[in-house]
Amino acid sequence: MPDSLLRPLDADTVPAAFQRTAALYPDKPALQNLDASISLSWSELAVEVRRAAAGLAALGLAHGDTIALILPNTIECHVLDFAAGHLGAVPFAIFNSSPAEQIAHQLANADARIVVTQRSFLPKVRDAIAALDGQVEHLIVVDGDPGEDAIGLETVWASGGDDFDFEKVWRAVTADDLATLIYTSGTTGPPKGAQWSHRTVMSEQRALDAVLPMPTDGIISFLPMAHAGGRITAQYMALGYGATITTCPDIKDVVGALGTAHPDAFFSVPRLWEKLQVAIEAMIAGQPDEEREALERVVEVGHRRVLAVEVGSGVPQDEADRLVAEHEQLLPLITPVLARLGLDNVKAAFVGGAPSSPELSQFFRAVGVPMLEAYGLTEGSLNVFNRVEDYKTGTAGKPLPGVEVRLADDGELLCRSELNFVGYRKQEAATAEAMDGEGWLHTGDVARIDDHGFIEIVDRKKEIIINSSGKNMSPANIESAVRGESSLIGQVVAIGDGRKYVTALITLDPEAAPVYARRLGLGDGSPKDFAQSPVLQSEVEAIVDRANQRLHGNEQIKKFTVLGTAWLPDGDELTPTAKLKRRIINVKYADVIDGMYSE
Repeated sequence: MPDSLLRPLDADTVPAAFQRTAALYPDKPALQNLDASISLSWSELAVEVRRAAAGLAALGLAHGDTIALILPNTIECHVLDFAAGHLGAVPFAIFNSSPAEQIAHQLANADARIVVTQRSFLPKVRDAIAALDGQVEHLIVVDGDPGEDAIGLETVWASGGDDFDFEKVWRAVTADDLATLIYTSGTTGPPKGAQWSHRTVMSEQRALDAVLPMPTDGIISFLPMAHAGGRITAQYMALGYGATITTCPDIKDVVGALGTAHPDAFFSVPRLWEKLQVAIEAMIAGQPDEEREALERVVEVGHRRVLAVEVGSGVPQDEADRLVAEHEQLLPLITPVLARLGLDNVKAAFVGGAPSSPELSQFFRAVGVPMLEAYGLTEGSLNVFNRVEDYKTGTAGKPLPGVEVRLADDGELLCRSELNFVGYRKQEAATAEAMDGEGWLHTGDVARIDDHGFIEIVDRKKEIIINSSGKNMSPANIESAVRGESSLIGQVVAIGDGRKYVTALITLDPEAAPVYARRLGLGDGSPKDFAQSPVLQSEVEAIVDRANQRLHGNEQIKKFTVLGTAWLPDGDELTPTAKLKRRIINVKYADVIDGMYSE
């Protein structure tokens, strides 16, 4: 059967899926920038990928070689990534915010011979390359004058010969060849290179397609390509049905990108969803009284619907059906609000990458955006999902088809499937520790599995708090309870290991804080000003008190400190994927923490 008639998701490799997609959807937009001033159809993208592959091959990039991309999410980034994959090479991305030392570590571990970057990152990239004593043979700069030690894209494009046998090369790629490397966030030591085969990537996409609405219209590429979710839900997910990838190089522009692209699938970490919730709440609050009351009614009925129809709710079927019918009638009222944010076309909204509160998904489902709480990890891909009509808030959902799960004696979640990575690069001992001889991936996450098969992630195995009385507690559970009570809360860090009671460091959401301040009559000011306000302190105290009512006695927060700063991804306190750097936080705020335990 000719490739043009074969389903892309049934392909064994990424290049084979790409070629089938280009054959099936030649005229559909494939890749565009934010304002669509640059737009490539799938057939045009196929031409660009072939040209880039020929150029990279002329530079010596071959089957099994690695190529590093230190780029924002741009047209060039996606083209070069697909091109390298067609050669059987292994493209991988490095977080743009990484310092030279960490870049050098990853380049050395990956044996990268070619590095692609842009001028703004050149100083630290040059420093990293200099530390590797000649390992990197070519430095490619995608914008402007590359300088004497590098080459520009035009040179790469021009170096490919007409006699390059592109089809022979991409057809030689096999399912067991490596497709990419994803480096871990480094919260527990130097980043490790998790190796994904083409089998890993394509098994993930087939498993998603079996139970979830896959994008047919568009997706936005804004999560870094160095992030597992950024690759799965943009670079690879577009291949199933020829969805358009809209590139968003700066995460600050995501809200604008949503308004332009109106994607039908959208994946993000909780932090961005929390900001979108604040925006929707502000739009509702800003309406005239009658319209505001109608929109609040949509949210109120929607919330009751969400709770009624989820698995295990105990609500009688006729009552659940009545709420569904009432909510469906009301939803058109809120569509214009969603349209202003570009969320009106979303068939599946994925949230993952970090713990999220149940209230977050409940809110978005209440306004008509089907949010699916999900779970995944660099070593196991995105492998557990709630479904649109089969969900339980506060859980990560059920395993995707083909994913086996079980709990170890200590509650650690173990996963086995073709979605698992194939090992850490050059680290056999670490690989053996992560994945046993029977193929079970030891996730490091403590979980519970209920009678319906829904998985609740309790905590990281190594992050459990054991207080001075020997009680085990989940800091993530405590933190989620507080964040879930109000959009005013930015970050929460529960403290209590070896202590008599639990305390917390709390930051304010930088977008929500001014809204709350005006509502409380505080006027304008900075986060530091708000944090010091007795009125706002009382508001946070009420939030903590409500959260405490949902926690066991030993988990309840006895004291807290509101910090006057906002923590940003890849700052002192958060990793690039917004995970808490608990060890660093404990050191940096040691005096503040000790103060909360002084009698």
